[in-house]
Amino acid sequence: MTKRGINSIFLKDRWIIAFNEAWIESANYLEIQITCFHETRHAFQYLVVKGEYKGNEKIDQQTIKQWKQDISNYEQPSGVLENDEDYLKQEIEIDAITFVHYIIKEMYEIQTQIPIVIKTQVYELIKNRKELYYG
Repeated sequence: MTKRGINSIFLKDRWIIAFNEAWIESANYLEIQITCFHETRHAFQYLVVKGEYKGNEKIDQQTIKQWKQDISNYEQPSGVLENDEDYLKQEIEIDAITFVHYIIKEMYEIQTQIPIVIKTQVYELIKNRKELYYG
């Protein structure tokens, strides 16, 4: 999310990830890749909630229940990070941010920025899911 609005969004009803063209024009390749991974994780979450995921990653029923609730009552970001605590604290956002942080670190040895309000949850999720995410 930038001051220019939403960078991208997973549109579950149309099964697409849409990007803000103005943002794409000024973003670097890593920012685009990070955003793409984040939205792809939301697509994964939606598959899990719908009961259509057939892969190896095991997601516990409590998490699935929370993801379903978050998807049904999604809190949109405001565009002002300081005001987005409710958005950031949604389990689907914590999971997507965790996924991106972990995968970018593994691929490029680069640490992504994690909002302070969810930093503890992100590191806890990495610790608990690392073997589930990546064998």
